[in-house]
Amino acid sequence: MFVLLSTDAAATGSGTGGLFGMLAIYAVFIVILYFILIRPQRKRQKQTTAMQNAITNGDWVLLNDGMYGKVVNVVNECLMVEFGTNRSIIIPVRRDQILSAQEPDLTQKKIEDVEPEPQDDLVGGDLEEDGLDDYDKYLLEEADKKSSKKSPFKKKK
Repeated sequence: MFVLLSTDAAATGSGTGGLFGMLAIYAVFIVILYFILIRPQRKRQKQTTAMQNAITNGDWVLLNDGMYGKVVNVVNECLMVEFGTNRSIIIPVRRDQILSAQEPDLTQKKIEDVEPEPQDDLVGGDLEEDGLDDYDKYLLEEADKKSSKKSPFKKKK
């Protein structure tokens, strides 16, 4: 079977060119993936590792789980991080669990006084001057139909 394939390829004259063309396409694809995916990820990983290694005592850190803490001691690859305001909760954390070195923003933001929009107590919450929309009219008609029907549960006189 291989002999048949090789003779067909030799007859057309494109046997080696087709193979090299296919390999060239794969090589270009791998190079594109490297520059789009792998290289930026390695660059971010190097920056993150450098930031994690630069942490010292007294730095505020944000952990992967969203908790802020203050580093009180550094021991090899383990940081002793203080949580809470009572200064008694100290938890050992691995360096690779630190997302960033930043202090939490504890300032209170003022909520602007917004006037509530007037609401109507009718079915759909429309304003009186707007009138009822089609769905509200439909609901009111259905309610009227149900109330006009005699209920089988009413007492007979």
